Amino acid sequence: MKKLILYFFLSIYFAFGQKDIRSQLIIPPKQVVQIDYPLFKGFNLKIWNQSKFTVGVSTKDKLTDSILKSFNLEKKNNTLLEVSKDMYLQFENQFIVPLKISYIIRKGSFLEKKSFESLTPQRAFYLENNTAQSLPLSIPGVVSPKLSPFSRSGVNLPNGQKIYLNFKGDKILILTVTDSIAHGTRIDVAYLIEKAMNKK
Repeated sequence: MKKLILYFFLSIYFAFGQKDIRSQLIIPPKQVVQIDYPLFKGFNLKIWNQSKFTVGVSTKDKLTDSILKSFNLEKKNNTLLEVSKDMYLQFENQFIVPLKISYIIRKGSFLEKKSFESLTPQRAFYLENNTAQSLPLSIPGVVSPKLSPFSRSGVNLPNGQKIYLNFKGDKILILTVTDSIAHGTRIDVAYLIEKAMNKK
């Protein structure tokens, strides 16, 4: 009987008492790192940004490589993320120094029980700067990014969100987010600016 009780408590300990072990990842300068666990039917993560700069985080469809969710994890912050079995995870380093993150993974995901229709009001896409100049933008209520020359930045914005160019103290509307923007689209910001300027 005592052995049975001991076995019961040991089982409880090994099932619930072990501490999660953090995995660590170094993202090289100006590179992306992709993570996938093909034997898992989705997984949950807690991610810590241990760097002095923001880390780009996105989930992407395995078949189309289109972005399903994208955001910047600020320095010294952490977040929770769910990745379904049809997705993989990507970390992006836009800086010239390595970035360090750590994370804990647990099997299973609540996303499998949800409909992706709930994501429809959001558009996940890229803003690209294909020029040799920095382009100062403003996304009210979200962020005011400055696109570096020949760079790309992932955004995940609701329909109706407006994006402006900061130009000599004025804000010039260059894009309003709508359903016409497909997930994963790469948008040439210089082209948008040229169109907006010609309308003035």
